[in-house]
Parts: sequence; structure tokens; C-alpha cells
Amino acid sequence: MVKKILYTLINTISLLIIVAAVAVLCLVVFTPSGQAPQVLGYTMLRVTTGSMEPTYAIDTLIVVKKEAPSAIQEGDIISFYSSDPALDGAVNTHRVTAVEAQPDGSYTYRTKGDANNVEDAYEVRSNYLLGKVVASSLLLGKISRLVANPLIFVPVILVPLFAILLANLLRTIRLAGKIAKDEEQAAVREAIEELRKRQEAGQMPDSPKEQGEEPVSPEVQQGADGGHIVK
Repeated sequence: MVKKILYTLINTISLLIIVAAVAVLCLVVFTPSGQAPQVLGYTMLRVTTGSMEPTYAIDTLIVVKKEAPSAIQEGDIISFYSSDPALDGAVNTHRVTAVEAQPDGSYTYRTKGDANNVEDAYEVRSNYLLGKVVASSLLLGKISRLVANPLIFVPVILVPLFAILLANLLRTIRLAGKIAKDEEQAAVREAIEELRKRQEAGQMPDSPKEQGEEPVSPEVQQGADGGHIVK
């Protein structure tokens, strides 16, 4: 019983990993170049610098929710596509220090890293806004970094997952063979049972007499010369 439960648990985990991997792959493939992947308006990012310490340490996983530009307020932590040439359009995450409404209805934001001494040199236009940070986890960030490392991903996740899939495939093949054999045996037993029933019901007689046939008696006629002709 314990073995069956463990086997089911392993299969479930492996299936979830496969589904998640396929989902992430599709998300990355279909996301336009230069943009961060989003699911239902949410984006997950990993902090790679110390500019937001101690709020967010390096490797912290943050969840960014897409927000309307007018909803951003001073003090919010936002993620945005940076205009800084040094970042080459990469996503940056800093705290908003000021919000300015523009005549055309757009907004600009002044931002600053919590660990930085000065504000960012370039303002953030609202059309570059990715969203507002709504959750974070250092533990999940550490795990995601390890998973992203090929030296960890291949031996720890990919190889065991492949072994599980191979074991499931072999088990499925054996199960299919057993089912086919059982069906063949069942068909043979059914045919034998049908023959037995017919014999018991008298539907399969063993001799012409049992079939209701009578022996044919030769017809004897007297010939013109007094002899006998047998037909």
C-alpha cells in the first residue's frame, strides 16, 4: 500500500513538472522579444542586484502585477523597462519617489533603489511600466536560481524525471501486453463455453443418426427377365 501511494505521488509530481515545463516553454516562445512573460497580468522576476536591499536581497523572487499607470503611487515598488543606456532596456525594479501626470494623460515616475544614495538618472514613462510588486520570496528565488543552473537541473531534475517517464512507459507496455493476453484468454474461454452449451443443448450432434438422418434402403425392382435390379 505504501509503495503504491509513493508511486502515485512520484507520478503526480513528475506530471506537474512536465506540465509546468511545457507551460513555461510556450510562454517564453510566444512572448515577444524584449518583453517579460506574463500570465493573467502577473510576471515573476528574480532580483539580480543589491540595489533594493534590504527590502529585496539578491535572488529574491518577486511577483509583479500589471497596474494602470494612474494607480501607481509614491512609495510603491515598480518594475519597468529601463531607459538607462547602461541597462539596454532591461527590466529594473525600484521604489517610486515621485509621480507626475502629463498633459497627454500619461504619467512619469521618479524612482530610486533602496540601497542607492541617489535617484535614478532617467525617469520612467508610464508606457514602460511593467507593473507593481505585490509579493516576494527569497526561498523560491534561490530554488529558481538552482533550477536554472544546468549543472543542477540536469542531474537533479532532468535525469530523475527521464527515469520516471521511462519506468512509466515500460510499465504501460507491460500492462498493455497483460491486458491483450487476458482478453485473448477470455475469448478462448468464451468460445469453449459456447461449444459446451451447444453440445448440451443438442445443437452439435456427433453422428448422422443424432442429426435426424435415416439410412437409405436400396430400392429393389423386378426385371423383365425375372431378375432383380437394385437402385
